[in-house]
Amino acid sequence: MEFNGVMEFEHSTLLLSIILAAALVILMAKMMIQGKTEKGKGLPLPPGKLGFPVIGETYQFLRAYKEFKAKEWVEERVSKYGSVFKTSLMGRRTVVLTGQEGNRFLFQNEWKMVVSTQTPTALRIFGARSILVAEEEEVHKRLRGAVMSFLKPESLKSFVGRMESVIKKHFVDHWEGKESVTVLPLMKKLTFDVACDLLFSLKDGGVKDLLSREFETLLNGVWCLPLDFPGTTFRKALNARSRICKQLVGIMERRKVEIAQGRASPEQDLLSCLVCMRDESGCPLTEEEIIDNLIVVILAGHDTTSTLLTHFVRMLALHPEVYQNVLQEQTQFLLGKEPNEPLRWEDIQKMKYSWMVAQETLRLVPPIFGSFKKATKVIEYEGYIIPKGWQIFWVASTTHMSEDIFKEPNNFDPSHFEIQIPPYNFIPFSGGPRICPGYNFSQVETLLVLHHLVSKYKWSTMVSSERIICTPEPVPSLGLPIKLEAKSNSMV
Repeated sequence: MEFNGVMEFEHSTLLLSIILAAALVILMAKMMIQGKTEKGKGLPLPPGKLGFPVIGETYQFLRAYKEFKAKEWVEERVSKYGSVFKTSLMGRRTVVLTGQEGNRFLFQNEWKMVVSTQTPTALRIFGARSILVAEEEEVHKRLRGAVMSFLKPESLKSFVGRMESVIKKHFVDHWEGKESVTVLPLMKKLTFDVACDLLFSLKDGGVKDLLSREFETLLNGVWCLPLDFPGTTFRKALNARSRICKQLVGIMERRKVEIAQGRASPEQDLLSCLVCMRDESGCPLTEEEIIDNLIVVILAGHDTTSTLLTHFVRMLALHPEVYQNVLQEQTQFLLGKEPNEPLRWEDIQKMKYSWMVAQETLRLVPPIFGSFKKATKVIEYEGYIIPKGWQIFWVASTTHMSEDIFKEPNNFDPSHFEIQIPPYNFIPFSGGPRICPGYNFSQVETLLVLHHLVSKYKWSTMVSSERIICTPEPVPSLGLPIKLEAKSNSMV
């Protein structure tokens, strides 16, 4: 058995070496060809270094990213080369655009000069028919329209009570009577339970726990080296996706039967909406389209929101004056309500200051550091040329941490959002036609969780200075353990 394992490892290593060597030859040939076609354009490529053949600067970038130092990695190159520079990431030559103008250019030119793309690993994990990777404008609009039919505010209004009931049960089951908790795993469980309930009405605790573990493995493969052989993070992620798809297909097939028999409503959750969706020609979404977009929405709605909530708890612990302001707001709008009276959509709209705190948290710790686009034609930008086919990377931190936009940007200060932020400067959910469709879903869920948290508890951190790591979301390395103090006069 041990001998076979060694042989398998050596075989995999040899195969990987052959693949890398072949890729190097192909890349060098393409560079020679493209070098000839770029001559005579009259404009230079942006300054910067492409790094090592094939891998470029991927290793340095990923190491900085995992240590929550990607912002510094970008700033170092901006100080050296300027607001636009070239590098090579994830096996592709890349131009990084920074600042408001870079964001504006990319978000305004979707399908005109650029199209959103993903890393090779993310393309396999999210699926070829998800709204994240659909390159054709009409396909993207069709898929986005299907997802937004459930996630738009008009639809979410009717689900506030249902979402709140899941949140209430979570606090009773996992927080009540505890002297201390670790926030991150609890927030992951909470947001996954909400996603399972509202997105496909899954109640079975065993299946939910199984899917939660599979999605955790899947997420780990989004930002990793695309090495598809046994034992790698990427292979584990692909296997997890296969098992997730099998579970979701079974749920979808049962739902189709339930709808046909009148035992389920076409509007009861996202899955029902996608199953019943028809285009202008009366054609339904394919099974692949439904499954791929369910996976994307679950990942986005569950993981990014749990990250936001975890840092929300951390920021309120570090800034007790902000906690008191949030508590005061939550107390005021409940005046005249009966004890345990359910919250309404109108109540959530009154949580203005609380959402400013959430926005400030997103500014300092955006769940998405940045993302890739691809040049669909030769682009002239800021006196440089970006060749067709090159990858372009936009970054949230260069505007989020700009002194020209946010006074004393390193300070946690919700008053940053008392005034309207100019377009393309605050982009935790991306921007333009690709802005995250789950924005409103995340906002409602965040404010509901916050309400029940501050109304029931005070808390303090148990680790004085917990470092942040990216896995791939930026999270406290120890999961944020806190001491809890239950309030005797809870508002709800």
